[in-house]
Amino acid sequence: MDLKCLLFIFSFIRLSGAQDITTVGQMSVQRGQSVIIPCLYHQKYTFSHKYLRAGYFWLLSDYVESSDQRCHGKSVLISDDTSRHIFTVRMDDVQKSGYYWCAIQVPSAFDKRATFFLNVTADSPRLHVNSQSVSGSEYGSVTIVCYHQGQSDVKWCKFGGQCITGASGLLDGASVDIRYGLRNMTVRMSRLTKENMGWYWCSSEDLQMPVYITVDENKSFESPVMAESVQVSPSPRRRTAILFLLPVILEILLIIVIYSALRLFKFCKNRFVQSVTEAEESQYVTMHRKQSSRSYGCAAAEGVYENMTGLKTISEIPASSQKSTRPPLVKKTDLSNVSLGDPDYVNVLKS
Repeated sequence: MDLKCLLFIFSFIRLSGAQDITTVGQMSVQRGQSVIIPCLYHQKYTFSHKYLRAGYFWLLSDYVESSDQRCHGKSVLISDDTSRHIFTVRMDDVQKSGYYWCAIQVPSAFDKRATFFLNVTADSPRLHVNSQSVSGSEYGSVTIVCYHQGQSDVKWCKFGGQCITGASGLLDGASVDIRYGLRNMTVRMSRLTKENMGWYWCSSEDLQMPVYITVDENKSFESPVMAESVQVSPSPRRRTAILFLLPVILEILLIIVIYSALRLFKFCKNRFVQSVTEAEESQYVTMHRKQSSRSYGCAAAEGVYENMTGLKTISEIPASSQKSTRPPLVKKTDLSNVSLGDPDYVNVLKS
């Protein structure tokens, strides 16, 4: 096997899988300091296992750390941001230079990987920043100072995106203003939005220095455009709240209407039943009075009839009975119905 074949195999083994994962090419850090390296991967590997290896040759590299910390080291930590498809490697107290591999485990295939070189220096690094993490408020601004040693072609780039090579430009809607000095580059990003949150880097020749920008929501500030739009039409959140509350309000009103209707129906029903009951009672009293007067009239007529019958009985006493020496017996009931002024009654008493 000749030298060309060996170089081809070496290049294939070294570069295989580098298309689905990217990272910095080379970083410079002072000995004993900490450094964070971002590794950008394809979204199809969101739930795959991520890990770090150390060594120039992939097949001979050493397993250092994993995303699930199955082999947790004291000075290395891997964090996976699945929403942005970036996992970061934090290395503390670095002591020596070397090659490292950001890798993703792929079952039944070659693992995806990308290599970077970490250059550890005793003096100030060739390219560095004061902090790898800066934060700003929404619609506000942030300033990053990249220190170098007079290198040319210093740029400001978004990780996995475009670079600003001139004095100004735009990155995802944010305004970028750059001032170049002899040994530094000052970058100011203004009118920040949530889309501007993520990893950026200073780039100079073969060196990169990653910087993470955090954008916090600022409720006290509104741009003129937003304020004007709020006056014209409600915000989406407010419209959503209105659309959510409208059915609830309608249901409450419907319940109130139904309840009022039922109360009114019950009231009318009770009034109707009460009026019917009063009418029936009045009719019953009237009929009872008529029946009472009719019964009283019948009783009076029966009394007169009994009186007349008693008188008739007295008047029809036979003459033979008058010869008797004993006066005839008269029923007490008959005498009670005979008037004292009646002549027949007087005659009877005399005889």
